[in-house]
Amino acid sequence: MSDRRTKDQDADEPSPYAVGHRKPPLHTQFQKGQSGNPRGGSRAQSARRARALALEEAYRLVTVREGNKVMRLPAIQAMMRNQLALAVKGNGPAQRALLAAIDAMEKELAAEAAAEEQAEAERGPINYLDGARRIAFLFREAYKEIGKPQPAKFGDQIAGLLAAETPKTESDAGDG
Repeated sequence: MSDRRTKDQDADEPSPYAVGHRKPPLHTQFQKGQSGNPRGGSRAQSARRARALALEEAYRLVTVREGNKVMRLPAIQAMMRNQLALAVKGNGPAQRALLAAIDAMEKELAAEAAAEEQAEAERGPINYLDGARRIAFLFREAYKEIGKPQPAKFGDQIAGLLAAETPKTESDAGDG
C-alpha cells in the first residue's frame, strides 16, 4: 500500500487515512446521505419508458397490403395477421407461438371470469328493498331520458315502498 495521505479539506494537516487498493481518496468517496447516482434516473424509470415506447410502437399505424387492398393497421395487428398466416401455412414455430398466446389469453379470461363470479358470490343476494330502490332509480332516469313526466301514482307507490321498513316477522313478509 502506498503511504500517501490525503489532505482534509477543512484542516491544514493531512489526515491519517491511507490511500491505496480499495481505499479511494476521501474527497471522491460517496458523501453520507447522498445517493450514488444523484443525477441519473432509476432503473424502474427507464423500464417504464421502454415499456411506454414499445406500446407506442406496437400501436403505430402501418400500411399493409392484403391481396389488392391496401389498409392501415396497428403494427401489433399486422404482426399477428402475419403470424397467423405463417401458422396456417404450416410453420411449426409460428403455430406453437400462436397456440401458446391463445392459451394464455383464454386462461387470463377464465381467471377474470372466476374472479368476477367470486366477487359476486361474496356480495351476496340483494334484499328486496335495495332492489326496489335500484328499480325506482332506473325508472326515474328512463322518464328523464324520454322527456316525459313520471306518473304520479307510480311515484307514490314507489315512495311508499321505499319509506317502509323491512318486515320484522315472516308473517308480515307474506302479507305485502
